Amino acid sequence: MSFDGNPFDQLKLESGDELCYLGQKRILTVIREERRFAKAKCIADRLLLWVPYEADYEMKREQLGRWYRKEALAVFTQKASEYAKVLDVTFNEVHIKDQRSCWGSCSSKKNLNFNWRILMAPEPVCDYVIIHEVCHLVHMDHSPAFWDLVERFCPDYRKHKKWLKEYTELLYLF
Repeated sequence: MSFDGNPFDQLKLESGDELCYLGQKRILTVIREERRFAKAKCIADRLLLWVPYEADYEMKREQLGRWYRKEALAVFTQKASEYAKVLDVTFNEVHIKDQRSCWGSCSSKKNLNFNWRILMAPEPVCDYVIIHEVCHLVHMDHSPAFWDLVERFCPDYRKHKKWLKEYTELLYLF
């Protein structure tokens, strides 16, 4: 991931801002028009955001958050299903959250919870978080057996954990 200027500057959510989707740059294009509600859509490397003329930062932030959450639910559910199938385990539901210090969790009811902001991280980092939580369906702890299982499916997991520690701020720019 490369950024022009200071990568930790808060985004203004105006045309030209760079957002990330699975670690790939998406250039934001804000289209102000006569409308009541905001709408977002990704086309190629562009993230289009239609907003009412009077839309402020908060309205744009909320709509982008809704778009990312919807995308995260689809992507994370698909990826978790693929890993669960390989591990021969099942889960009940995937929930999308927005926590400050938790990327994912697995409940005793076999629900997988993920922070939507992981969708902005590079795809291998995103995959690591999903693998980590799916592995909890086998081992509900952080025992050596759990980490051996994570490593079997994600040999570079230590590198991805380090990326999350070093670049968390990149996932909270809006």
